[in-house]
Amino acid sequence: MPTAVAFSVTLSALVTLVTVVAADEIRDTREGETVTLKCRFSEQSAASDFSYYWARSTGNKFDNVAIKGVQLNTNYRIDFRPEQGIYDLTIMNTSYSRDNGRFECRVKASGTGADVHQEYYNLTVLTPPQPPFVEPVELRATEDEKFDLTCSSIGGSPDPTITWYRVGSEKPLKSTITKGGSKDLRTSSTLSIVPRREDDGAKFRCVVWNRAMSEKDKLETTVTLSVNCE
Repeated sequence: MPTAVAFSVTLSALVTLVTVVAADEIRDTREGETVTLKCRFSEQSAASDFSYYWARSTGNKFDNVAIKGVQLNTNYRIDFRPEQGIYDLTIMNTSYSRDNGRFECRVKASGTGADVHQEYYNLTVLTPPQPPFVEPVELRATEDEKFDLTCSSIGGSPDPTITWYRVGSEKPLKSTITKGGSKDLRTSSTLSIVPRREDDGAKFRCVVWNRAMSEKDKLETTVTLSVNCE
């Protein structure tokens, strides 16, 4: 009988703790700031029946950053109060190289290892992109022959949006985006056109922006197309 009672208590605690988390929460921060990622679950008293940890995925690297109440990085602090359903991670002096990535809080059942609570954060350490540049440098196209204009920006976290417009119109032009995936790599947008005689002297505007910038601080450049006509 004592064994059956103990099992009943543990099972009850597990049922109470289970939480469904629908999707990753997106959080933004900046270099040097402090940010707290909250992990909250139904409070329970039998803390020894569960294991707790925070993990971090940055690029191709995955590692634990806290186990129960012990943080594994001097820039991290843990608020570990399982009896109140609190297991929060505070990141101090955030940096792109260390913290730009996915963080997860997990509570597992001891013994079985079954997940009973999970929360996920996509943390973006905001960095503005560099000004745009357009290739080719010589914008000389031939009438009725396909011509590609590529606007690029190095850096930026998150990857910037790069949008092409024809000067005189606010309607975005369809282009092909290649994302850099890192603040050290290039994001580009390629506009393909088949110019006609009347496109000689047409101006095209490339606009670069990401969440590290205000709306009024968009970066842009304008180029003029020259069309050779036979």
